[in-house]
Parts: sequence; C-alpha cells; structure tokens
Amino acid sequence: MVISEDDADRLIATILDALTDKNLEPNGSGVNDLIGQWRAEIESGRAIDRKLTYKQSPGLDEVSGTPRSGTSTSGDFVGKEEFTKVEQFDLLIETLGLAFMAPQMMASRFLDNIEKFSSPENSGKAEPTKISLADGGDSEGAVRHINRENVAQSAAATDQLGKLLQELAKEAGLKLRQFKTSVEEI
Repeated sequence: MVISEDDADRLIATILDALTDKNLEPNGSGVNDLIGQWRAEIESGRAIDRKLTYKQSPGLDEVSGTPRSGTSTSGDFVGKEEFTKVEQFDLLIETLGLAFMAPQMMASRFLDNIEKFSSPENSGKAEPTKISLADGGDSEGAVRHINRENVAQSAAATDQLGKLLQELAKEAGLKLRQFKTSVEEI
C-alpha cells in the first residue's frame, strides 16, 4: 500500500506533537536537535541541478546589413524542489531511527571494539566491559556509564518503536531500514 500525501501529513503532525519537550526525557535535547535538522532539510528542499542556455544575438553586420551568427552561452545553476509529504515522512522515519535506535547500536559496537582491542590480560574478565564517560554538559560533572546491561535496557525500551517504524515504512511503501528490534541482536 502506498501512503497518500494527506495521510503522510497527518502522520507527521501526530509524530511531531508526540515529540514535544514535555514528552521527552530530560536528555531529549539530542532528539530535538535531530528534529531541528530534519526541519532544516525539509525547508531547504532537494537540490536540483539545472543547465540554462541563453542565446545571444550579436546584432547586424554594419557593412553588409545582414545578421551576424548568434552565439549561445550556458550556465549551471542549482535550484530547489520541495519535498513531497511522503518524502518528508520518509525522512522523519529515518530521523527517528537515528534519534532513538542508533544510540544503543553505536554503544554496542563501541563496547565490541573496546573488548576486541583491549589488552590480553583484560579479555578473560567475567564482568562485562564498563566505560565511564564524563558528561561535559552537567555542571556537577556527572559520570555516565556504558555497559552491556545499559545497552540492553535501552534496546528493550525502544524495541516497540523500532517495530513501529519498520511497520510504518513497510505499509507506506517506503525504503525499509534495518532497525535492531530485539535485545538479542545487540
């Protein structure tokens, strides 16, 4: 089934209403930033290259009174074409995937690489790797930890959203994206 422009417009409005600041976690500023980038991309439109040709007449030959042969010049210009509502919806689904699904996927790969390249004496640990990151945005200098348990909790919390995004894309006939939707995959 292909989604109509009106349906896409209604879905976009519903999703954006659900993503208000009060509905996001206190750390939702990253989501808001990505939504802002989505809006900027929609506003700027799709770039279209256009080649314009201009024919120029040099006028009459004064001696013979006949027209001179014309010349033409051309130039390449970049135009703008608006995204359709369906394309905007497709970009919004991609943005939501980046905002909500990608962080745990990146954290999992980050931990995989830390474990892969850690020193041999640390590779036999029974405990999962735990990475501490200083949060530069917090005035109290809070430390955040990334470990397999946190990544699995995050994946479980966004599992339904991943399934919903995949279903929306499939039902709308949009490009299917591979969101990790089960904790076992992470």
